Amino acid sequence: MVHVMALVFAGAFLLFGGIVLSRANELDGRHETIGELASAGDEPVEPGGEATISGPVSVLEPASPTRTGPDSSGGNSAALWAWRVRQKETAGNGTRWRTDEAELAVGEFAVDHSWDRVRVDETTLTVQEGDDPFDSSGLFLGEPATESYLGDLGPVNRFLERTGLAGEDGIVSDLEFTVNVGGETTMPDKYQATVVRDGDELVVRGELIEASNGYVLRGTDETPLVIAAGSLEEQRERVRSEFRLRRVAGGILVGLGLIVAILGVL
Repeated sequence: MVHVMALVFAGAFLLFGGIVLSRANELDGRHETIGELASAGDEPVEPGGEATISGPVSVLEPASPTRTGPDSSGGNSAALWAWRVRQKETAGNGTRWRTDEAELAVGEFAVDHSWDRVRVDETTLTVQEGDDPFDSSGLFLGEPATESYLGDLGPVNRFLERTGLAGEDGIVSDLEFTVNVGGETTMPDKYQATVVRDGDELVVRGELIEASNGYVLRGTDETPLVIAAGSLEEQRERVRSEFRLRRVAGGILVGLGLIVAILGVL
């Protein structure tokens, strides 16, 4: 006898398991790209195809972010300024952090690779306005380098933040320890940013061409522009851990779906 409700639950398990596994595959591709960027050397490059360059940044025209945060000193000498405002909101019976505002401000800059100064065509970077730059397929910035609360923390939340328990990766990050009013939490929003300034190291991949003013690295449909900053090894380890976790979780959900489906037709 077929149990309809069992099959409905089985379908739900299989659907969510498939979504989780699909996201794991995306992380696997991101992990592979980070490995490719990390292995880039300082050999001379030749125009006419895909190239990966790395070296210190030389800012030609600084980025102009629309928001710099309470502890920031403006956009002087910034090649890239990635920022977002994170907001804690109620979700069902718990709370979660979500991105409320975000921006990637890009100036004009070049990268000193080996003996060559390669200008990066920032206009070909495919990041849409309002997208979270820390969750973009063309950017590998790791975790935000700085963070500032846009308000005052209550005593309990201040203690939990200082001990690391209530951060976004903390053990109790999904709990709210103060009173919720009207569906909103009392945890203040926070501004997070990573700024790549003149002289900082950068890794960029794209199509290398030779223009009248020297080498230019740009993005195309076949070779999108990819930019990485910070410790690529730390980013690779973080993505690898998340990929394994999602793969296990997706496998469990799919397995439960199959078991429930079998039981439903017995």
